[in-house]
Amino acid sequence: MKKTLAQTIIYGDKDAVLTKLAEDPSALNDYDEYGYTPLIESAIANKEETGAALLAAGADVKGKDLTGRTALHWAADNNNLSFCRTLLEHGADANAYTIGGLSVLVMPVLRQQQPLKELLFQYGGSLSFAQDFIHAKLLGHRFELIGTLDIYSPQDRFVEMEYEGFFLEFTVGLIRDSVERFLYNFGAKQYRNQFDALKHYSIALHNAAKLARYQHYLLDINTVRDALDPLLQYQPLLLPVGYEGHAISFIYYGRYWIKCDRGEARKKHGSIVLYQMAHPERVTADFLKHILYTPSSRQFIEEELEIYLGLTPLAQLPIRGQVIGNCSWANIEASMPAYLWLLSYLQNPGDLDEGLESLELFEFWRQWDQDRALEECIARFEHANAPRRASIVALLADILFQTCREGTRLDITRAEKILPILLRPDYRYVLTTYIETYIDGLNDERGKPFHHLLDVCGVDIKKLRENG
Repeated sequence: MKKTLAQTIIYGDKDAVLTKLAEDPSALNDYDEYGYTPLIESAIANKEETGAALLAAGADVKGKDLTGRTALHWAADNNNLSFCRTLLEHGADANAYTIGGLSVLVMPVLRQQQPLKELLFQYGGSLSFAQDFIHAKLLGHRFELIGTLDIYSPQDRFVEMEYEGFFLEFTVGLIRDSVERFLYNFGAKQYRNQFDALKHYSIALHNAAKLARYQHYLLDINTVRDALDPLLQYQPLLLPVGYEGHAISFIYYGRYWIKCDRGEARKKHGSIVLYQMAHPERVTADFLKHILYTPSSRQFIEEELEIYLGLTPLAQLPIRGQVIGNCSWANIEASMPAYLWLLSYLQNPGDLDEGLESLELFEFWRQWDQDRALEECIARFEHANAPRRASIVALLADILFQTCREGTRLDITRAEKILPILLRPDYRYVLTTYIETYIDGLNDERGKPFHHLLDVCGVDIKKLRENG
Protein backbone atom coordinates (compact mmCIF):
# COMPACT_ATOMS: atom_id res chain seq x y z
CA MET A 1 0.00 0.00 0.00
CA LYS A 2 1.37 3.42 -1.00
CA LYS A 3 2.31 5.69 1.90
CA THR A 4 0.68 9.08 2.26
CA LEU A 5 2.79 12.18 2.80
CA ALA A 6 1.91 12.16 6.52
CA GLN A 7 2.98 8.53 6.87
CA THR A 8 6.21 9.29 5.03
CA ILE A 9 6.94 12.13 7.48
CA ILE A 10 6.24 9.89 10.48
CA TYR A 11 8.06 6.76 9.27
CA GLY A 12 10.45 8.02 6.58
CA ASP A 13 13.38 10.38 6.34
CA LYS A 14 13.85 13.86 4.91
CA ASP A 15 14.72 12.70 1.41
CA ALA A 16 11.69 10.43 1.21
CA VAL A 17 9.48 13.34 2.29
CA LEU A 18 10.94 15.70 -0.31
CA THR A 19 10.53 13.05 -3.02
CA LYS A 20 6.91 12.58 -1.99
CA LEU A 21 6.33 16.32 -1.93
CA ALA A 22 7.79 16.70 -5.41
CA GLU A 23 4.94 14.54 -6.69
CA ASP A 24 2.42 17.08 -5.35
CA PRO A 25 3.99 20.45 -4.38
CA SER A 26 0.54 21.83 -3.48
CA ALA A 27 0.52 19.57 -0.40
CA LEU A 28 3.25 21.63 1.28
CA ASN A 29 0.77 23.62 3.40
CA ASP A 30 -2.33 21.45 3.07
CA TYR A 31 -3.92 19.50 5.90
CA ASP A 32 -3.27 15.75 5.85
CA GLU A 33 -5.58 12.93 6.87
CA TYR A 34 -4.82 13.61 10.54
CA GLY A 35 -5.63 17.31 10.36
CA TYR A 36 -2.04 18.60 10.30
CA THR A 37 0.19 20.41 7.82
CA PRO A 38 3.46 18.65 6.86
CA LEU A 39 5.50 21.03 9.03
CA ILE A 40 3.28 20.45 12.05
CA GLU A 41 3.39 16.70 11.39
CA SER A 42 7.21 16.84 11.43
CA ALA A 43 7.11 18.71 14.77
CA ILE A 44 4.71 16.16 16.26
CA ALA A 45 6.95 13.29 15.10
CA ASN A 46 10.05 15.16 16.33
CA LYS A 47 11.59 15.05 12.85
CA GLU A 48 13.73 18.18 12.99
CA GLU A 49 15.69 17.52 9.80
CA THR A 50 12.47 16.99 7.88
CA GLY A 51 11.00 20.15 9.38
CA ALA A 52 14.04 22.20 8.33
CA ALA A 53 13.73 20.86 4.78
CA LEU A 54 10.05 21.78 4.67
CA LEU A 55 10.84 25.30 5.88
CA ALA A 56 13.47 25.62 3.15
CA ALA A 57 10.81 24.55 0.65
CA GLY A 58 8.53 27.38 1.81
CA ALA A 59 6.34 25.76 4.48
CA ASP A 60 4.18 28.21 6.44
CA VAL A 61 5.87 28.43 9.83
CA LYS A 62 2.78 30.10 11.35
CA GLY A 63 0.30 27.53 10.03
CA LYS A 64 -2.08 26.04 12.60
CA ASP A 65 -3.80 22.71 13.05
CA LEU A 66 -7.54 22.40 13.63
CA THR A 67 -7.15 23.29 17.33
CA GLY A 68 -4.94 26.30 16.61
CA ARG A 69 -1.62 24.69 17.57
CA THR A 70 1.40 25.69 15.51
CA ALA A 71 4.52 23.65 14.77
CA LEU A 72 6.20 25.63 17.54
CA HIS A 73 3.54 24.45 20.02
CA TRP A 74 4.35 20.84 19.16
CA ALA A 75 8.12 21.28 19.15
CA ALA A 76 7.90 22.99 22.54
CA ASP A 77 5.66 20.19 23.81
CA ASN A 78 8.45 17.77 22.86
CA ASN A 79 11.00 20.05 24.58
CA ASN A 80 13.02 20.04 21.35
CA LEU A 81 15.11 23.15 21.91
CA SER A 82 16.94 22.95 18.59
CA PHE A 83 13.75 22.49 16.54
CA CYS A 84 12.11 25.39 18.40
CA ARG A 85 15.09 27.62 17.60
CA THR A 86 14.88 26.68 13.91
CA LEU A 87 11.18 27.53 13.80
CA LEU A 88 11.71 30.83 15.62
CA GLU A 89 14.54 31.79 13.28
CA HIS A 90 12.11 31.26 10.40
CA GLY A 91 9.54 33.59 11.93
CA ALA A 92 7.45 31.41 14.23
CA ASP A 93 5.38 33.40 16.74
CA ALA A 94 6.57 32.80 20.31
CA ASN A 95 3.14 34.01 21.49
CA ALA A 96 1.02 31.90 19.15
CA TYR A 97 -2.08 30.54 20.88
CA THR A 98 -4.72 27.91 20.22
CA ILE A 99 -8.46 28.43 19.87
CA GLY A 100 -8.58 27.77 23.63
CA GLY A 101 -6.02 30.46 24.47
CA LEU A 102 -3.11 28.07 25.14
CA SER A 103 0.08 29.96 24.29
CA VAL A 104 3.38 28.28 23.39
CA LEU A 105 4.91 29.23 26.75
CA VAL A 106 2.27 27.56 28.93
CA MET A 107 3.73 24.04 28.86
CA PRO A 108 7.39 25.10 29.37
CA VAL A 109 6.28 27.27 32.32
CA LEU A 110 4.33 24.43 33.93
CA ARG A 111 7.14 21.95 33.28
CA GLN A 112 9.78 24.43 34.53
CA GLN A 113 11.87 23.96 31.38
CA GLN A 114 14.20 26.89 31.87
CA PRO A 115 16.31 26.69 28.66
CA LEU A 116 13.16 26.51 26.52
CA LYS A 117 11.55 29.37 28.44
CA GLU A 118 14.62 31.54 27.94
CA LEU A 119 14.67 30.78 24.21
CA LEU A 120 11.03 31.82 23.86
CA PHE A 121 11.70 34.97 25.90
CA GLN A 122 14.49 35.89 23.47
CA TYR A 123 11.92 35.86 20.68
CA GLY A 124 9.37 37.94 22.55
CA GLY A 125 7.46 35.25 24.42
CA SER A 126 5.16 36.81 27.02
CA LEU A 127 5.34 35.26 30.48
CA SER A 128 2.32 37.26 31.68
CA PHE A 129 0.16 35.85 28.84
CA ALA A 130 1.04 32.29 29.83
CA GLN A 131 0.61 33.00 33.54
CA ASP A 132 -2.78 34.63 33.00
CA PHE A 133 -3.96 31.48 31.23
CA ILE A 134 -2.62 29.19 33.98
CA HIS A 135 -3.95 31.29 36.89
CA ALA A 136 -7.40 31.66 35.30
CA LYS A 137 -7.62 27.91 34.65
CA LEU A 138 -6.60 27.03 38.19
CA LEU A 139 -8.90 29.57 39.80
CA GLY A 140 -11.70 28.32 37.56
CA HIS A 141 -11.08 24.75 38.75
CA ARG A 142 -10.82 25.67 42.40
CA PHE A 143 -14.15 27.51 42.30
CA GLU A 144 -15.70 25.17 39.69
CA LEU A 145 -16.50 28.02 37.32
CA ILE A 146 -18.40 27.43 34.11
CA GLY A 147 -18.05 29.41 30.92
CA THR A 148 -15.28 31.44 29.32
CA LEU A 149 -12.94 34.30 30.14
CA ASP A 150 -11.10 36.74 27.88
CA ILE A 151 -7.37 37.06 28.62
CA TYR A 152 -5.19 39.77 27.13
CA SER A 153 -2.62 38.71 24.55
CA PRO A 154 0.64 40.36 23.43
CA GLN A 155 -1.09 40.93 20.08
CA ASP A 156 -3.22 43.57 21.85
CA ARG A 157 -6.42 41.58 21.65
CA PHE A 158 -8.56 39.62 24.09
CA VAL A 159 -8.44 35.86 23.62
CA GLU A 160 -11.26 33.64 24.81
CA MET A 161 -10.40 30.65 27.00
CA GLU A 162 -12.62 28.10 28.72
CA TYR A 163 -12.49 27.58 32.46
CA GLU A 164 -12.99 23.86 32.01
CA GLY A 165 -10.26 21.39 31.14
CA PHE A 166 -6.67 21.20 32.36
CA PHE A 167 -3.64 18.91 32.19
CA LEU A 168 -3.52 15.82 34.38
CA GLU A 169 0.29 15.94 34.19
CA PHE A 170 0.37 19.18 36.18
CA THR A 171 -2.76 18.89 38.33
CA VAL A 172 -1.13 16.29 40.59
CA GLY A 173 1.92 18.44 41.25
CA LEU A 174 -0.10 21.59 41.85
CA ILE A 175 -2.34 19.88 44.40
CA ARG A 176 0.72 18.41 46.07
CA ASP A 177 2.21 21.92 46.33
CA SER A 178 -1.01 23.14 47.94
CA VAL A 179 -1.01 20.27 50.46
CA GLU A 180 2.62 21.02 51.37
CA ARG A 181 1.79 24.68 51.99
CA PHE A 182 -1.25 23.68 54.01
CA LEU A 183 0.86 21.56 56.35
CA TYR A 184 2.83 24.66 57.35
CA ASN A 185 -0.17 26.96 57.67
CA PHE A 186 -1.19 28.02 61.15
CA GLY A 187 -4.89 27.55 60.44
CA ALA A 188 -4.33 23.86 59.72
CA LYS A 189 -3.03 23.12 63.23
CA GLN A 190 -6.46 21.99 64.39
CA TYR A 191 -5.94 18.92 62.19
CA ARG A 192 -2.46 18.09 63.50
CA ASN A 193 -3.66 14.61 64.47
CA GLN A 194 -3.93 13.88 60.73
CA PHE A 195 -0.63 15.49 59.72
CA ASP A 196 1.26 12.18 59.54
CA ALA A 197 -1.37 10.84 57.16
CA LEU A 198 -1.25 14.07 55.13
CA LYS A 199 2.54 13.80 54.83
CA HIS A 200 2.13 10.21 53.66
CA TYR A 201 -0.39 11.44 51.10
CA SER A 202 1.95 14.24 50.02
CA ILE A 203 4.66 11.69 49.19
CA ALA A 204 2.08 9.69 47.23
CA LEU A 205 1.22 12.84 45.27
CA HIS A 206 4.91 13.51 44.66
CA ASN A 207 5.33 10.01 43.22
CA ALA A 208 2.10 10.30 41.24
CA ALA A 209 3.33 13.56 39.70
CA LYS A 210 6.47 11.77 38.54
CA LEU A 211 4.39 8.94 37.09
CA ALA A 212 2.18 11.43 35.25
CA ARG A 213 5.17 13.11 33.59
CA TYR A 214 5.75 9.98 31.56
CA GLN A 215 2.23 10.04 30.10
CA HIS A 216 3.55 11.34 26.79
CA TYR A 217 2.65 9.96 23.39
CA LEU A 218 6.26 9.86 22.13
CA LEU A 219 7.83 8.07 25.08
CA ASP A 220 8.68 4.37 25.09
CA ILE A 221 7.92 3.37 28.69
CA ASN A 222 10.46 0.54 28.53
CA THR A 223 13.24 3.14 28.33
CA VAL A 224 12.37 4.55 31.76
CA ARG A 225 11.72 1.27 33.57
CA ASP A 226 14.43 1.97 36.17
CA ALA A 227 12.75 5.25 37.09
CA LEU A 228 9.20 3.87 37.09
CA ASP A 229 9.53 0.63 39.01
CA PRO A 230 10.61 2.20 42.36
CA LEU A 231 7.71 4.69 42.13
CA LEU A 232 5.24 1.83 41.68
CA GLN A 233 6.41 0.21 44.94
CA TYR A 234 5.06 2.99 47.19
CA GLN A 235 2.06 1.94 49.27
CA PRO A 236 -0.69 3.00 49.18
CA LEU A 237 -0.09 3.88 45.53
CA LEU A 238 -1.86 6.82 43.91
CA LEU A 239 -2.48 6.43 40.17
CA PRO A 240 -3.56 9.39 37.99
CA VAL A 241 -5.29 7.92 34.94
CA GLY A 242 -6.66 9.53 31.78
CA TYR A 243 -8.88 7.92 29.17
CA GLU A 244 -11.09 9.20 26.34
CA GLY A 245 -10.85 12.82 27.49
CA HIS A 246 -11.64 11.97 31.12
CA ALA A 247 -9.28 11.84 34.11
CA ILE A 248 -9.70 9.96 37.40
CA SER A 249 -7.52 8.56 40.16
CA PHE A 250 -7.08 5.09 41.63
CA ILE A 251 -5.52 4.16 44.97
CA TYR A 252 -4.08 0.68 45.41
CA TYR A 253 -2.95 -1.17 48.52
CA GLY A 254 -2.76 -4.93 49.06
CA ARG A 255 -6.20 -6.32 48.32
CA TYR A 256 -7.88 -2.90 48.36
CA TRP A 257 -8.64 -0.71 45.37
CA ILE A 258 -10.22 2.76 45.50
CA LYS A 259 -11.69 4.57 42.53
CA CYS A 260 -12.18 8.35 42.61
CA ASP A 261 -14.52 9.45 39.83
CA ARG A 262 -16.89 12.35 40.44
CA GLY A 263 -18.18 12.29 36.85
CA GLU A 264 -21.03 10.39 35.24
CA ALA A 265 -19.63 6.99 36.24
CA ARG A 266 -20.27 7.81 39.92
CA LYS A 267 -23.97 7.12 39.37
CA LYS A 268 -23.29 3.38 39.37
CA HIS A 269 -21.56 3.06 42.76
CA GLY A 270 -20.52 6.53 43.98
CA SER A 271 -17.77 9.13 43.63
CA ILE A 272 -15.26 7.47 45.97
CA VAL A 273 -15.62 3.72 46.32
CA LEU A 274 -13.51 1.30 48.36
CA TYR A 275 -13.33 -2.14 46.76
CA GLN A 276 -11.88 -5.45 47.83
CA MET A 277 -10.12 -7.41 45.10
CA ALA A 278 -10.64 -11.09 44.44
CA HIS A 279 -7.52 -11.11 42.25
CA PRO A 280 -4.90 -8.83 43.84
CA GLU A 281 -2.16 -10.96 42.25
CA ARG A 282 -3.10 -9.44 38.90
CA VAL A 283 -1.92 -5.99 40.02
CA THR A 284 1.63 -6.33 38.72
CA ALA A 285 4.06 -3.59 37.67
CA ASP A 286 3.20 -4.29 34.03
CA PHE A 287 -0.52 -4.02 34.78
CA LEU A 288 -0.02 -0.68 36.54
CA LYS A 289 2.01 0.65 33.60
CA HIS A 290 -0.73 -0.47 31.25
CA ILE A 291 -3.31 1.45 33.28
CA LEU A 292 -1.11 4.54 33.34
CA TYR A 293 0.39 4.64 29.87
CA THR A 294 -1.71 2.64 27.42
CA PRO A 295 -4.78 4.40 25.99
CA SER A 296 -7.78 2.68 27.55
CA SER A 297 -11.41 2.67 26.55
CA ARG A 298 -14.18 3.91 28.78
CA GLN A 299 -15.60 0.38 28.77
CA PHE A 300 -12.32 -1.06 30.08
CA ILE A 301 -11.93 1.46 32.92
CA GLU A 302 -15.57 1.55 33.96
CA GLU A 303 -16.60 -2.09 33.39
CA GLU A 304 -13.92 -4.59 32.37
CA LEU A 305 -11.46 -3.56 35.09
CA GLU A 306 -14.05 -4.44 37.73
CA ILE A 307 -14.32 -7.95 36.31
CA TYR A 308 -10.57 -8.43 35.77
CA LEU A 309 -9.67 -7.55 39.36
CA GLY A 310 -12.80 -9.07 40.87
CA LEU A 311 -13.83 -5.85 42.58
CA THR A 312 -16.47 -6.03 45.31
CA PRO A 313 -17.65 -2.65 46.70
CA LEU A 314 -17.11 -2.39 50.46
CA ALA A 315 -18.12 1.21 51.13
CA GLN A 316 -18.55 4.69 49.67
CA LEU A 317 -17.24 8.00 50.89
CA PRO A 318 -19.98 10.60 50.44
CA ILE A 319 -18.66 13.40 48.28
CA ARG A 320 -20.59 15.38 45.70
CA GLY A 321 -20.07 15.04 41.97
CA GLN A 322 -18.00 17.40 39.88
CA VAL A 323 -19.03 20.33 37.75
CA ILE A 324 -18.77 19.16 34.16
CA GLY A 325 -15.36 19.56 32.53
CA ASN A 326 -13.18 19.85 35.65
CA CYS A 327 -12.39 16.16 35.90
CA SER A 328 -8.60 16.18 36.38
CA TRP A 329 -8.77 18.64 39.28
CA ALA A 330 -11.96 17.18 40.79
CA ASN A 331 -10.71 13.60 40.80
CA ILE A 332 -7.17 14.27 41.95
CA GLU A 333 -8.30 16.48 44.84
CA ALA A 334 -10.83 13.77 45.76
CA SER A 335 -7.91 11.41 46.27
CA MET A 336 -7.10 13.30 49.50
CA PRO A 337 -10.08 12.14 51.59
CA ALA A 338 -9.94 8.76 49.86
CA TYR A 339 -6.28 8.25 50.74
CA LEU A 340 -6.70 9.37 54.36
CA TRP A 341 -9.78 7.18 54.63
CA LEU A 342 -7.83 4.14 53.46
CA LEU A 343 -4.97 4.80 55.87
CA SER A 344 -7.46 5.05 58.73
CA TYR A 345 -9.25 1.89 57.62
CA LEU A 346 -5.98 -0.05 57.48
CA GLN A 347 -5.30 0.92 61.11
CA ASN A 348 -8.85 0.10 62.20
CA PRO A 349 -10.18 -2.61 59.84
CA GLY A 350 -13.93 -2.62 59.65
CA ASP A 351 -14.31 0.95 60.92
CA LEU A 352 -15.40 2.80 57.79
CA ASP A 353 -16.92 5.73 59.71
CA GLU A 354 -13.45 7.25 60.13
CA GLY A 355 -13.79 8.48 56.55
CA LEU A 356 -16.07 11.27 57.72
CA GLU A 357 -13.16 12.88 59.58
CA SER A 358 -11.10 12.88 56.37
CA LEU A 359 -13.97 14.62 54.57
CA GLU A 360 -14.03 17.37 57.20
CA LEU A 361 -10.30 17.96 56.70
CA PHE A 362 -10.77 17.86 52.93
CA GLU A 363 -13.43 20.58 52.98
CA PHE A 364 -11.32 22.75 55.28
CA TRP A 365 -8.30 22.39 52.95
CA ARG A 366 -10.42 23.18 49.88
CA GLN A 367 -11.70 26.40 51.44
CA TRP A 368 -8.19 27.36 52.55
CA ASP A 369 -6.84 26.64 49.07
CA GLN A 370 -9.61 28.67 47.42
CA ASP A 371 -9.02 31.64 49.73
CA ARG A 372 -5.28 31.55 49.07
CA ALA A 373 -5.86 31.51 45.30
CA LEU A 374 -8.41 34.34 45.55
CA GLU A 375 -6.02 36.53 47.54
CA GLU A 376 -3.26 35.89 45.00
CA CYS A 377 -5.64 36.88 42.20
CA ILE A 378 -6.50 40.15 43.94
CA ALA A 379 -2.79 40.84 44.47
CA ARG A 380 -2.15 40.24 40.75
CA PHE A 381 -4.87 42.76 39.94
CA GLU A 382 -3.04 45.48 41.82
CA HIS A 383 0.14 44.94 39.77
CA ALA A 384 -1.45 44.41 36.34
CA ASN A 385 -1.81 46.89 33.48
CA ALA A 386 -5.26 48.16 32.45
CA PRO A 387 -6.21 45.44 29.90
CA ARG A 388 -5.08 42.62 32.18
CA ARG A 389 -6.95 44.24 35.07
CA ALA A 390 -10.12 44.12 33.00
CA SER A 391 -9.64 40.38 32.52
CA ILE A 392 -9.04 39.83 36.25
CA VAL A 393 -12.14 41.87 37.07
CA ALA A 394 -14.22 39.59 34.82
CA LEU A 395 -12.75 36.56 36.60
CA LEU A 396 -13.54 37.97 40.04
CA ALA A 397 -17.08 38.80 38.92
CA ASP A 398 -17.55 35.18 37.81
CA ILE A 399 -16.44 33.96 41.24
CA LEU A 400 -18.80 36.41 42.93
CA PHE A 401 -21.79 35.53 40.80
CA GLN A 402 -21.30 31.79 40.37
CA THR A 403 -20.09 30.75 43.82
CA CYS A 404 -20.91 33.30 46.54
CA ARG A 405 -24.21 33.06 48.45
CA GLU A 406 -25.64 35.38 51.09
CA GLY A 407 -26.36 32.61 53.60
CA THR A 408 -22.71 31.59 54.07
CA ARG A 409 -20.27 33.59 56.16
CA LEU A 410 -17.34 32.34 54.08
CA ASP A 411 -18.98 33.49 50.84
CA ILE A 412 -19.85 36.88 52.30
CA THR A 413 -16.24 37.36 53.37
CA ARG A 414 -15.08 36.52 49.85
CA ALA A 415 -17.67 38.84 48.33
CA GLU A 416 -16.45 41.64 50.59
CA LYS A 417 -12.94 41.15 49.18
CA ILE A 418 -14.13 41.17 45.58
CA LEU A 419 -16.72 43.97 45.62
CA PRO A 420 -14.34 46.90 46.36
CA ILE A 421 -12.64 46.13 43.05
CA LEU A 422 -15.91 45.77 41.13
CA LEU A 423 -17.15 49.05 42.62
CA ARG A 424 -14.20 51.05 41.33
CA PRO A 425 -15.40 53.60 38.73
CA ASP A 426 -13.46 51.98 35.87
CA TYR A 427 -14.94 48.52 36.49
CA ARG A 428 -18.39 49.30 37.86
CA TYR A 429 -19.87 48.46 34.46
CA VAL A 430 -19.13 44.76 35.04
CA LEU A 431 -21.25 44.65 38.19
CA THR A 432 -24.05 46.73 36.65
CA THR A 433 -24.11 44.33 33.69
CA TYR A 434 -24.76 41.43 36.04
CA ILE A 435 -27.46 43.44 37.82
CA GLU A 436 -29.16 44.47 34.59
CA THR A 437 -29.00 40.92 33.23
CA TYR A 438 -29.92 38.75 36.21
CA ILE A 439 -31.81 41.08 38.54
CA ASP A 440 -33.52 43.55 36.21
CA GLY A 441 -33.69 41.52 33.03
CA LEU A 442 -33.84 37.75 32.84
CA ASN A 443 -36.29 35.85 34.99
CA ASP A 444 -33.37 33.77 36.20
CA GLU A 445 -33.29 31.82 39.47
CA ARG A 446 -29.78 33.12 40.12
CA GLY A 447 -30.91 36.75 40.21
CA LYS A 448 -32.64 36.68 43.58
CA PRO A 449 -29.78 35.20 45.66
CA PHE A 450 -27.35 37.53 43.89
CA HIS A 451 -29.56 40.48 44.87
CA HIS A 452 -29.59 39.27 48.48
CA LEU A 453 -25.81 38.89 48.51
CA LEU A 454 -25.30 42.47 47.32
CA ASP A 455 -27.75 43.70 49.96
CA VAL A 456 -25.93 41.83 52.73
CA CYS A 457 -22.64 43.32 51.55
CA GLY A 458 -24.07 46.83 51.67
CA VAL A 459 -24.19 47.51 47.93
CA ASP A 460 -26.74 50.21 47.07
CA ILE A 461 -28.15 48.70 43.88
CA LYS A 462 -30.42 51.66 43.17
CA LYS A 463 -27.55 54.10 43.37
CA LEU A 464 -25.39 51.82 41.28
CA ARG A 465 -28.04 51.73 38.54
CA GLU A 466 -28.21 55.52 38.53
CA ASN A 467 -24.44 56.01 38.42
CA GLY A 468 -23.55 52.88 36.49
